[in-house]
Amino acid sequence: MPILTEAEKLQLCLERDRLLCSSEFARSPTMSKLLRFLVDHKLQEETKPLTAYAIAVDGLGRDDSFDTQIDSYPRVQIGRLRRMLDHFYLREKSESRLFIPYQHYEIILGENESASGTEDVPDEALVSVEGPAARPVELDGASSNLGGQTRRIRPVYVLAVLAAVALLAAGAFYYLQKNDRVTAAASATTIAYPAIVVKEAEGIVDPESRAKIAMAHSYLVGTLEKFDQVRIFEEDPGHAHPSQYFLESSILNDSADRVQLRLVARDTREVIWSSRIEMTSTASREAELDQAVIEIAGSYGKIAQHELSKYRDDFAPGYPCLLQFHQYMRYRDPANLEPVLLCMDSSAQRFPNDAYLMSMLAIAKNVAEQFGVEDKIAGSGKDFAVRAVKLDNNSASATFAIAQSAFYEGDCRRGVSWGERAVSLNPLNSRIMGYLGIYMLTCGMPEGEAYATKALQMDSNADLAVAAVVAMQKLRRGEAKAAQELSSKYMDSVPGSAVGLEISYILSSAMLGEKEEARKAWRLLAERSGFPETAEPRVVLNKWIGNPRLRRELEADFKKAELY
Repeated sequence: MPILTEAEKLQLCLERDRLLCSSEFARSPTMSKLLRFLVDHKLQEETKPLTAYAIAVDGLGRDDSFDTQIDSYPRVQIGRLRRMLDHFYLREKSESRLFIPYQHYEIILGENESASGTEDVPDEALVSVEGPAARPVELDGASSNLGGQTRRIRPVYVLAVLAAVALLAAGAFYYLQKNDRVTAAASATTIAYPAIVVKEAEGIVDPESRAKIAMAHSYLVGTLEKFDQVRIFEEDPGHAHPSQYFLESSILNDSADRVQLRLVARDTREVIWSSRIEMTSTASREAELDQAVIEIAGSYGKIAQHELSKYRDDFAPGYPCLLQFHQYMRYRDPANLEPVLLCMDSSAQRFPNDAYLMSMLAIAKNVAEQFGVEDKIAGSGKDFAVRAVKLDNNSASATFAIAQSAFYEGDCRRGVSWGERAVSLNPLNSRIMGYLGIYMLTCGMPEGEAYATKALQMDSNADLAVAAVVAMQKLRRGEAKAAQELSSKYMDSVPGSAVGLEISYILSSAMLGEKEEARKAWRLLAERSGFPETAEPRVVLNKWIGNPRLRRELEADFKKAELY
């Protein structure tokens, strides 16, 4: 480990205090504690590298019996801190920064490359992936791979000591004097996503039971953090938040083989979801915790549903608009397309540094172009996708936005490469899983059906377009009864329009010889579209289906069905 100069030590302290003054760290006692520990260890210039055990016990206060072989808690927390550092320095254009190299626990002082060129990285460096094994360029500030050459951040050797002292004093002053104005200023420029405080069960005496609960807690935090549309805390941040939830756990027997999880709205103490988790084996525990996370944090999960009840018909920029966008993507109601696109454009102008918003804007722009209303959002879908990845290279949603842009450009190989990386970043996101399957099938890749089917299996609230595509695949294989049953199941289980499912239901019923039932369903769809039942299928489909190739295929299917 290189010996630090006095100037570097001073700059290290300055960066630490700048971070601790920020609203992100002010809201996260755990991350603040970990940051102080890592910086203190660096300043002491210990020759022995930090271990996961030292991070957990010495840095984060875990019990001496902590077992790093079975609990990923320190790695999860280091990952959280790494992402928080990256996000902070993407926004703050300082010359120096702190970063944590991947697969290391040491904190490093180096140049802030985002201050001098990250925004100007050419699109080709991000989207010219050459095959399934290729991976996107790293944009975390630790290293990047452009043109086959790896660049590492160089340490800062020259520093104006007097200026640093002045800045350090100013940082200390603001740290001591910070108040609600800091939070208010931050909230004006960041989207107020719902926050989940994952609380660990208290009062457990038995060490084995305590270890089980700790593992479940750590697993929940790690998996929930992969969802971009929620913010995760392990401790109550202690400040007012417009939408905050407690995920509470309690043991149901002395051995902690069964645990009760409850999701509670902080402001009303209303229990909006609960589930029992079997803890008898690692496999059963993780499977049930995965299911719990999907039900809680998915695009149409319990939190989204609860939030939508507060923001119904609210198209305000930011989180309300994102909720409405998700609703449009699920039900494809044409009446909501224009207001959704307008509020997404307003959101882009107000929150230009939000990676998740940028990734959704990429999708919204592609949808707008399909229906010929591209002027509602300023910018291109590809530009939004590239910006999303620059803002957060570890975001599953941002990564999938690049994949979708590639599919829309007809580059299926590149789309699959980025799509599979997005799935690996968050294998519990049914939207990403399902749409990857849809795009692969559109590219003539039959293995895409496995992705789409898995999305339906793991999430009962999966996007209706995914169910419709799976139903159509069954129909084209001659499995008309299975297609009809799948279509009917999702049509009956959700309110609102589900055009793709209605179409598959009509065609499968016709194939089964149930012409009257097919005509009845067609009549309802045609009338809702503003046309008589005798209208040409092409006219009705043109209102709902943006993809020209898909429209032509469906027109041929309706011709074979001979409804009239």
